[in-house]
Amino acid sequence: MIYILTVRLRKRKGFEDEVKRQRYHVGCWMKYAKWEEHIGEFDRSRNVYERSLDIDYKNTTIWLKYAEMEMKHKFINHARNVWERACKTLPRVDQFWFKFAYMEEMLGNYIGAREIFKAY
Repeated sequence: MIYILTVRLRKRKGFEDEVKRQRYHVGCWMKYAKWEEHIGEFDRSRNVYERSLDIDYKNTTIWLKYAEMEMKHKFINHARNVWERACKTLPRVDQFWFKFAYMEEMLGNYIGAREIFKAY
């Protein structure tokens, strides 16, 4: 158990150093968030995504990966919040709208899917 914790601490330290060095490189942020997701640390993964959005909120890749991570692990309300923020922040990116409506449709929330296009 202690070995696993020290390995994780070293790995996090490496990711944090990499992110500090290459602050605007989206790939570093995505690798870090994906690794946190992989080990089951979803709150930490969310934190990494949020920090990367603080750096570059106009990057559609960050928004898409963030929302897809939430959907993949069935955190539906978190995914809804991410999609809503993405649609309000970057309203001209059609991909956000379509994926948000598609998610609601897959959940069987057809009224919600219609409301997405009415509200925005």
